[in-house]
Amino acid sequence: MEKIEKVIDIRSAFKKSNSKLLRSVPGFMVTILEKLICQDEMNATIHRSRDKEGIAFIKDVLEGWKVRVNIKGRENIPASGRFIFAGNHPVGGIDALAFYSMISDFFPDVMSPTNELLNLIPNMRPVMLGINVFGKNTRETASKIDGLFESDIQIMIFPSGEVSRKIKGVISDPVWQKTFITKAVKHRRDIIPVHITGRNSGLFYFVANLRKSLGIKMYIETILLPREMMKQRNSVVTVTVGQPISYRLFTNEKNHHGWAQEIRDAVYKMGAG
Repeated sequence: MEKIEKVIDIRSAFKKSNSKLLRSVPGFMVTILEKLICQDEMNATIHRSRDKEGIAFIKDVLEGWKVRVNIKGRENIPASGRFIFAGNHPVGGIDALAFYSMISDFFPDVMSPTNELLNLIPNMRPVMLGINVFGKNTRETASKIDGLFESDIQIMIFPSGEVSRKIKGVISDPVWQKTFITKAVKHRRDIIPVHITGRNSGLFYFVANLRKSLGIKMYIETILLPREMMKQRNSVVTVTVGQPISYRLFTNEKNHHGWAQEIRDAVYKMGAG
């Protein structure tokens, strides 16, 4: 039987961690965590597509998982230009892969500023700029981010910065962060709004709401996301693309936070249409 490399290995990661707390996690708890994050299945997926990287890796994973990406609004994507593709973040895995795949059908180069932890998957590094989503970034990272926005590479972004939750019975993103508006104005990039279909299981939303009601700040429900992703195999993801929004429209009529929420609202109207 072919040996599968453990690209994702939380047991090893915990042992090497600088955190005394992580190093002290009992072995049986690590085993439970390995099951929760579907470590074996994730490593098997990476192994199957190990000879590919970037967009080729993403498309191969989607094909292997039998996930079809249905694109609506193709006519709204210009043949050329520098854009920020901003979309909702419904599920936290398949949606990102489908988003990358959609953009790559029109432009050869796309990158996304994303959680630096995802750099653990080397095949994804060509299309990601790892950032610290839990704290401040270094000057070097900030410089790389500005360099990316200044380049001709298309940029994919989830302005919420986190996966959708069930809010008052409705599954939607939390407030969108204003950074993508600020960067659009600074670097003269038009924004293309994108709506992506998908939802996680009731268990995910239950744990998220329970955590919130107990006043726990750590997003413990995110540990369920790999399992949620496995459940979304053999599915269709519909990606709806809206018309480009010129960065020149972001006047002082609203602050950047206000403009971010207006685009968020427009994205959900696209999904309902």
